[in-house]
Amino acid sequence: MNEAMTQDRVSLPLGFDVPDGWVPVEPSSVGAEGAVFVAVHRGTDAEFTPNITLSVGQRPDQAQITDIADEAVERLGRSMAALEVVRRKVIGTGIAPGVTQVLRIRTGEGQDLVQTQVLLTVPGASPAERLVLEIACTATPEAARGLGEDFRRFVGSVHVRRGTTADEGEDS
Repeated sequence: MNEAMTQDRVSLPLGFDVPDGWVPVEPSSVGAEGAVFVAVHRGTDAEFTPNITLSVGQRPDQAQITDIADEAVERLGRSMAALEVVRRKVIGTGIAPGVTQVLRIRTGEGQDLVQTQVLLTVPGASPAERLVLEIACTATPEAARGLGEDFRRFVGSVHVRRGTTADEGEDS
């Protein structure tokens, strides 16, 4: 996720519900090699295919969630022509804080996009085992307005499965 996080995929038994109209794709097929999950929305915009990405990284340092959110903005900004944080809100609790932020971005090709990011912490047995989930939905401004509820449902369904496997009745 950034220089302070391990770059390898982290094994974490996540469960979530993919909203209707979204199709899971192999992350590497859409240039999202660091993601553990990617879904695209078919039939929205011909100019840009909306997507939801989910990344998991270990964060053994003591960085605050707002600092981690700043790093996510900085990392994305390196590959964009322009980036503006439109809105940010701290969520969660002291033991598992999170941040939601809405970014207005312009690609190098002049495409205007909106990315909604949700960063959530998953406390570990020790502070060095803390994980951060980064969930993002990227779309054109027009499509983003219509897909916001789908993204909220997806984020609300993300959970760590404990003591079960996916074939024991819990969707992944």
